[in-house]
Amino acid sequence: MNPFASLGQLFQIVGILFSSGGWVVLFFVGLYLMWLLMVLYNQNKFLETIKWIHLAIDVPKENEQTFLAVEQIFAQLHSIHIKHTFGEKYFHGHVILWLSLEIVSFGGQIKYIVRLPQQYRNLLESAIYAQYPDAGITEVDDYAKNLPQYNPETSYYDVWGTEFVLKKEDAYPIRTYRAFEHQASQIIVDPLAGVLEGLSNIQPHELMVMQVIIRPTDDDWKEAGRELVKKLKGEKEEKKKKGAVGDIASSVLEGLTGIVTAATGEAGSVSPAIQEYEPPSKMMHLSPGEKDIIGAVELSLGKIGYRTKIRIVYIAPKEKFRKEAKAQIVGAFRQYDDTNLNGLKPDTKKTWTGIPFKFSKTLETPYIDFFVNRRKRRLVMFFKSRSFSKGRKGFILNIEELATIFHFPLITVKTPQISKTEIRKSDAPINLPVQY
Repeated sequence: MNPFASLGQLFQIVGILFSSGGWVVLFFVGLYLMWLLMVLYNQNKFLETIKWIHLAIDVPKENEQTFLAVEQIFAQLHSIHIKHTFGEKYFHGHVILWLSLEIVSFGGQIKYIVRLPQQYRNLLESAIYAQYPDAGITEVDDYAKNLPQYNPETSYYDVWGTEFVLKKEDAYPIRTYRAFEHQASQIIVDPLAGVLEGLSNIQPHELMVMQVIIRPTDDDWKEAGRELVKKLKGEKEEKKKKGAVGDIASSVLEGLTGIVTAATGEAGSVSPAIQEYEPPSKMMHLSPGEKDIIGAVELSLGKIGYRTKIRIVYIAPKEKFRKEAKAQIVGAFRQYDDTNLNGLKPDTKKTWTGIPFKFSKTLETPYIDFFVNRRKRRLVMFFKSRSFSKGRKGFILNIEELATIFHFPLITVKTPQISKTEIRKSDAPINLPVQY
């Protein structure tokens, strides 16, 4: 077949489409793309005006506060959520800002660091001091700013990391701190103890970070949760209202049907149809476990939420890089799993910096190396910038779930490497950044 003839036919088809009004569709598609580019440009300009700061938080040495205190901190920080007008959102690029909550291990020495817009510093400090009057909050330099972008050929370090995703829909809650309390003995097991232990068990030349990026969200996410509850209860779908005209037409039709039936039927031969009773829901027939699931989902929907992104990053010199260092911290996230509800799992499909071969290691190695190095470059770039929009899409956690994942260690946690204050509001500087 002559390729020039095929090309001529293609141009002929394009000409027919344009002459038939197809240019109108392309015109509006082009306008839409230009609109998206304008909005993105305005958002980038707005974000360039934001000054970000880093605050190191040292909790009291004898921390007797419970998880509820951290939950109240997140409730207070939710005031960051602002309803922007149409003009602010699309023509001035205003977006809801976010915070990066980080537990950083510098060779086993653990620091709590929060990256946030400078305009929200007073809000964060007042929220923390309200619950932890003896906490110490100090502004520090960004420990990651001197980390060069990863290059597999020239970088002195190697990197491993991943982002986490939920196993089910957002409405299903993960296992929270309420499940870690022994009711009989009144002993509370700190769910963060495993993560802190994994962070503390690294070598002096290594860096490991748990990065929890949060942005407050409105209650729109709860609508899907309410629909899920109705489905779990087995409730009937509500019939859509017909309106006044529909109701009149339905009544007239039913009346005519009754007249015809009465006129044609024989006396005593017509008996009303016996309809089987259907309950409004199947709650009475659900097992105790199924009812517990519904109760847990409804309890979760009763609290305000944040769109959340969780990253784990491990960095070490190439000659001292330990592949086994990731095992303990990844395993620690398994304790948030509830097989009947939800859980967190590493995103092995798109962000995990390791890809297993499928059939032949020899044949697949070039392909695997290319995509693994690409994932590592992206991970370091997103980690340094604390990017919220890049990587996997964030998921919703309510303030109870957030307080379970990120909180200051309880008094029962014996990890000695955690930085803690001895006196109220200490201003002693922290030795940051760390050079490898």
